[in-house]
Amino acid sequence: MTKEEQMLIQHFNDLSERAYVQNRPCFTDFLDMNEQSLLLSRFSGPLSPVLYGGYELAERKIACFSETEVSFPVKWLRITPAHPKYSENLGHRDFLGSILGLGLERSCIGDLLVKDASSFVLCLNRVSDFIISELRMVRHTHVIVTEMEELEDVIQPEFEIIRGSVHSLRLDAVISLAFHLSRSQSCSLIESGQVFINNRLNVSNGTSLKDGDHISVRHKGKFIFIDSNSKSKKNKCIVEIHKYV
Repeated sequence: MTKEEQMLIQHFNDLSERAYVQNRPCFTDFLDMNEQSLLLSRFSGPLSPVLYGGYELAERKIACFSETEVSFPVKWLRITPAHPKYSENLGHRDFLGSILGLGLERSCIGDLLVKDASSFVLCLNRVSDFIISELRMVRHTHVIVTEMEELEDVIQPEFEIIRGSVHSLRLDAVISLAFHLSRSQSCSLIESGQVFINNRLNVSNGTSLKDGDHISVRHKGKFIFIDSNSKSKKNKCIVEIHKYV
């Protein structure tokens, strides 16, 4: 474990201890998948964390340490072109780059979803007003940023449904099906620390997946694994994958 990882674990434990002693909720900023994995596997504080990222398959999440149910200090913002007719074809990298270009730390920003010409971003309360007032351009497109009072259906991610058969429910076999990779390519991703199951780092090719598991593969995507508990005529396992698009 690196010194930075040790310091991060100590930070988690300190937040948990503070929440317990002071009887008040304590929150982290947004954590990436590696940080969440460390939290879930090495944490030893008195209060267990609850993770929240705004929607079911969120990659970046805040951890809360509290003895009671609380509201997380986050807001959804909607970024839309001021003049849609003249908008460029903007993608995830364009929106995120413009937000971080304001001087904000990545830990202040959660997941960012793009639909049509608009972007929906979850951010910490403390930076929401700043983004609303300061973000005026994404690439060469003028934009307007507004706070969303309620979550809309559009925020929910869309999925590509993949159905197929695999020799077993091993992680490497299912990843190969999900991303059209060879078994050796899938094994390489797993062994190099690129794969997370339910927010936990997994480096074992032979891990057996369970119905409802959430799998995230860096630089490839994420999906929900669905086990049909059925077999093909050749005795292969018939499965379904809901891949985030």
